[in-house]
Amino acid sequence: MTVSFWRRLLFGLILLSLICFNYTPEAAANSIGKVERVVLVIVDRVNVDDYAGPGLTNIKNLAKRGAVGLLNNNTGAGIYPEHTYPTIGGGAHLVGVGEAFNGFNENEKVVDALAADEFIRRTGIKPPPGSVLQLAIGELIRTNKALPYPAVPGELGEALHQAGLKTAIIGNADTVDVHRRLATTITMDSRGLTDMGNVQESILAHEPTALGALRTKFDKVEEEFNLFRKKGAALIVIETGDITRIYEEKDKATDEAYAKQRSKSLAEIDKFVGQLAKQMDFSREMLMVVHPTPTDEAIKENKNLTPIIAVGPGFTPGALLTSGTTKRDGIVMNTDIAPTILKSLGLKAPVQMSGRPFLVSPLKLTEDSLTYLQNLNQKLLVTYKARPPLQSAYVLLQIAVLFVALYGIFFKRHIAEVVKPFLLVVMAVPLAELLLPLIPQNNVAVTAILLIIVTLIIAGLAVVVNRKLGLDPFIFICVATAGVILGDVFNGSYLQKQSLLGYDPIVGARFYGIGNEYMGVLIGSVIVGTTAAIQYWPKWRKTLIVVSGLLYLLTIYAMAAPNLGTNVGGTIAIIAALLVTFLLLMGVRFKLRTVFMVMALVLVALISFIAFDLSRPPDLRSHIGTTASLILSSGPDQALQIIQRKWEMNMKLLRYTVWSRVLLMSIAMLALLFYRPRGVMEKIRIKYPFLFKGFIGVVTGALVAFTFNDSGVVAAATTMIFGAPPLAYLVLSEQTD
Repeated sequence: MTVSFWRRLLFGLILLSLICFNYTPEAAANSIGKVERVVLVIVDRVNVDDYAGPGLTNIKNLAKRGAVGLLNNNTGAGIYPEHTYPTIGGGAHLVGVGEAFNGFNENEKVVDALAADEFIRRTGIKPPPGSVLQLAIGELIRTNKALPYPAVPGELGEALHQAGLKTAIIGNADTVDVHRRLATTITMDSRGLTDMGNVQESILAHEPTALGALRTKFDKVEEEFNLFRKKGAALIVIETGDITRIYEEKDKATDEAYAKQRSKSLAEIDKFVGQLAKQMDFSREMLMVVHPTPTDEAIKENKNLTPIIAVGPGFTPGALLTSGTTKRDGIVMNTDIAPTILKSLGLKAPVQMSGRPFLVSPLKLTEDSLTYLQNLNQKLLVTYKARPPLQSAYVLLQIAVLFVALYGIFFKRHIAEVVKPFLLVVMAVPLAELLLPLIPQNNVAVTAILLIIVTLIIAGLAVVVNRKLGLDPFIFICVATAGVILGDVFNGSYLQKQSLLGYDPIVGARFYGIGNEYMGVLIGSVIVGTTAAIQYWPKWRKTLIVVSGLLYLLTIYAMAAPNLGTNVGGTIAIIAALLVTFLLLMGVRFKLRTVFMVMALVLVALISFIAFDLSRPPDLRSHIGTTASLILSSGPDQALQIIQRKWEMNMKLLRYTVWSRVLLMSIAMLALLFYRPRGVMEKIRIKYPFLFKGFIGVVTGALVAFTFNDSGVVAAATTMIFGAPPLAYLVLSEQTD
């Protein structure tokens, strides 16, 4: 090709970047206000279901005075208190240690010595008078240094201390002879120190007839709260403790005794929160009620999300919480709590914190906010439970259909007409799964039935359109799939957020934009749909190639634009795949120089999107901007760690995910068809030259997606949904002609 062609292509990518720079249709979320003090009330081992009953009146009233959300409680390990508490204090997914239960006032006795002396032994630091000490700080630092991403224990407390602000901790969850003082990992700094607090036995009352034999003296907690307020604590964390105490001892009691005592303690905590709220000035102070860890029973039922309430300046009464981490109405991460506290106190979050400050969603509710969250949680649960069995069934269907198709190609050509509709069914499933959230579902069985019906309707429409209008069924399914995905992305990804093939806020790997599953689907459907159309309408070929090029630019923008939720690996894969396809359509012969030009253009486009995202406020940046900022501040070693982590995840998924079976089957089919039956692939290349070029683009996208994504196996497999089945369809069609 001429140099001018490459210049025009480069100009097009630059123009796309400029559009990205100037077009940011994000829903405007309200930022929180600045306060003098943040109060964090911890009520652990509480679930969404606890908010469904008549209790917790005062806490529910707080929800009407502030904003609420569902809290994703993921950590660097499992969802257990020893991990969830340090994660809140670090603003990143940390891993805790059992020793972290040991937090003490400096004047408390620990075995044969004062806590202050033990702290000096372990750290070499003499603690200030009145401070609270976390004895496991050394083990916490070592454990989290081993993680493949920045995770700093005590980062919240450290940021506050660096700004000259003080922290305080009140309460514990001790039972007889067992210390449970994990809340000190929220208020401590990087040395394990909290400025002031009371976590010792004096905050408790002995109650021999109660589970755990101890109860929090809430009148004493109020005294200490007012004392630390006067002393100027900017962050006060209150561990209510009693629900944890009862929960840890529940196996010793009857179910009736446990339920009765738990209900009583919830009522007492609710009363305390009501009293606390009356003392606070919400024009200058912020209150958060947080449930860091659901019960084990709730986790077994996949009810991992817990409620969170925030009251104070900027938190619109009755509104939903969101954040730059999730960009989901009503859902935030536990890693967002620390950045929220810092921002509300007028401080910037350290770059090591992966979370973002809370925002108030602009979504206007037609129902009570807590009711909305309960309904949202139920929808998420249905999708979460339906995903494994239905996706496994889909994978088995793909493998079975491809295997039968191969059998028909090699041995029983007469079954071609029977197999071909099933190949269309395989291609129709991603679109059916994307449309499914438009139909109400209340259980897995209903979801499965609806999925089958919608899939058959789509495949049936493709067949009918083919017979009535002569339109290639590939065009119908692929264009419809790509069109709905793109429309959904520009509409806030409403369908992907609830799709079986989308991302899951309960898992929390991704919350917005195009996930790796639909990234692969989009690459495959756009390429096969456009190249099939170019093949089908030779009279309009030149126009369709131009239109396809414009569509490719729009698709790249949808995948890469930070305001839509950049998928970094997807951006690399889709630019490479669409650029290769477009160059093939333009008649470019691929030489070494051409390959280098393609790589350079991919790099230019990616750098442009990164530069734009870095130019935005940190609270609004997508994953690509946050990662780039981290690499710029931490050095190239961080980039190497990210690459290593992604590669290790790919290798793990290649061994364990069901999608790897589909990928391997697709690759095996392509390899076989290139050699047998003899001459069939050459016949297809000659008869369907533009569609054949599309297959090359799909394979390119699958290879690049596998290489540059941490779940590249899944992305490559979903890309090949529009590679192997259409190719098998064409081969079967040729054999019956």
